[in-house]
Amino acid sequence: MGVNRMSVCSFIARDKKIMIIEDNCITLNQLRDFLDEYGYRTIPCKHPLEAMDLLNEITPDLIVLDIIMPDVDGYEFCKWVRSQTRLKMIPIVFLTAKTRLEDKLEGLGIGGDDYITKPFSMEELLARIEVILKRLESFHEISMRDELTHAFNRRYFNERLGEEVHRVKRTGRPFSAVLIDIDYFKRINDNYGHYVGDSVLIQFVKLLQSSLRKSDLVVRLGGEEFILLLSDTSSGKAYLLAERLRQTLDEVTFTYNENGVCAEIRMTISAGIACCPEHGEDAEALLALADKALYSAKSSGRNAVKIAIGK
Repeated sequence: MGVNRMSVCSFIARDKKIMIIEDNCITLNQLRDFLDEYGYRTIPCKHPLEAMDLLNEITPDLIVLDIIMPDVDGYEFCKWVRSQTRLKMIPIVFLTAKTRLEDKLEGLGIGGDDYITKPFSMEELLARIEVILKRLESFHEISMRDELTHAFNRRYFNERLGEEVHRVKRTGRPFSAVLIDIDYFKRINDNYGHYVGDSVLIQFVKLLQSSLRKSDLVVRLGGEEFILLLSDTSSGKAYLLAERLRQTLDEVTFTYNENGVCAEIRMTISAGIACCPEHGEDAEALLALADKALYSAKSSGRNAVKIAIGK
């Protein structure tokens, strides 16, 4: 029984972004149209310098890269990507008319993941892209997610925070960070055990994820501390969201019934909010302000939401 290749590719391509850097407009458009047809979100760039600027605020899942280009050639661009902490793990597939063995060895030696020569088959390029993305998908899940709750982890948050700051500087559209701490969480572990505490954390993350947009991030920083990264969100809108979450928890009971232990847990949260650019455009300073706002919420008696003051 045959497999519908389009449906398989669409599943692999779902939400995957591919940057195409090619100075030949005809080839660039052909690559864009072909990959778009298979469900990829393409980012076409005619010049490497244009791509460098875009990479300040986006992180593609893969880059298809020509070598012979003006200003910056593909080799230099690859070296630059590999030198950037946030970008260095992005797979790069060279697609070029340079066919000598020496050229291939150089491309692979500086960090290329694959090397395809022109003229080329679109189907072969697609197959090679799929192989790379399949291999990386499981690795990304491990490297970006908290093992217990499957919220995003601090490492991925730091990457996205940098992207959001760059986006604000370019567009002026704000984002907010909401730092959340579960009040007196240690008491849950002390009274019921760590299995119950872990279950509460997992259920809490599911509640957060179901309350946010797909574009928002739920991040576990560690222990009972979380942070929400909310794109295109002012401090006022972030406050309304956090306050709604706080009120929702007044009505929620987290349950545990395993290993001979039955527990019903009620809990509250405290939250501190900082907004970029309202409270500044430096990532570390922004988080420090959110932390101060969280401290203010705790000092006021907990079960509260506070917005940062000043810059």
